[in-house]
Amino acid sequence: MKILLTGGTGFIGSHVLIKLIELGHSVTVLARNIEKVPAIHTLPNTTVIQAQITDFETISSVVKGHDVCVHVALNYNDTSAYHMLMSDTAPSIFLANECAKAGVSHFIYTSSTATNDSIYASANPPILNNTNAHVLTSSQHAPHTYYGATKAATENFLLSITSTTGMRVSIIRPGYTFGNPAFEGAYTQPDQRFHTIVEAAKLNKDIEIIKNDGTQFIWAPDLASIYTAVLQSNYNKKIYFGLSQNFTSWEYIALQAIHICNSTSKLIIKDLGWSNNPIMFDVSDIQRDFHLQFNALPHISTHLEYLFNR
Repeated sequence: MKILLTGGTGFIGSHVLIKLIELGHSVTVLARNIEKVPAIHTLPNTTVIQAQITDFETISSVVKGHDVCVHVALNYNDTSAYHMLMSDTAPSIFLANECAKAGVSHFIYTSSTATNDSIYASANPPILNNTNAHVLTSSQHAPHTYYGATKAATENFLLSITSTTGMRVSIIRPGYTFGNPAFEGAYTQPDQRFHTIVEAAKLNKDIEIIKNDGTQFIWAPDLASIYTAVLQSNYNKKIYFGLSQNFTSWEYIALQAIHICNSTSKLIIKDLGWSNNPIMFDVSDIQRDFHLQFNALPHISTHLEYLFNR
């Protein structure tokens, strides 16, 4: 297939790109800076076009002739609700509309678990029946931030677009994604907490961790495999959480970092009253539809070792 990929030079997008190439697809990468990751120009079956998702004239031209659009790029601007809307939601919907007009058959959108980030707004998130609280894989939205709101808004517009135009739409909501670079010169996750823990362990400094803080981390290549599974499916209007099944704490990650480098760092555990029963997102859809289930634990040490050796 001929696939248009936005954000292919970014962290998640670069891992999706590698998976698409491995499957033999021809990929056009839309990138804000085509020199950001020079090695991308050496990849097979890859064409790189410089454009931002706000370059509407270029978008209208580029989408033609593609079978699928995989939209990973985020145009982040949360200075106000209006600026977030106009920077990210509006260009995303323009892209989807142009894809539908051009005959693109399938639009895969990168949303976020932030569509439900209001559950983290309280210092004591709600727990259901003294067990893990689950946010179901549905169109349910409860955003607390402008970022969560722009993702939720785009999801709703896309579900309307597929009903109006017939272009198939799939939505993937990644959570905390981590991993090594997909290829030479590419990037790791933008969040710096892994890096901060590694740096402290190398310097034998104390590491401060909030008790029970963590999430359903997912290894970037595992997340990318959800995209390819969705690409090869016939489902429409489906929303999938891109997460592992297991909860991993930052305390576990810090202890692994200390162990790997034989550090004398000590953990300083701050108790903010967070529950022992963490909020969990329901990932049964990817298991049921694609027979996929992920465990982040085997990859934690791999990533920490990479950061230590950089």
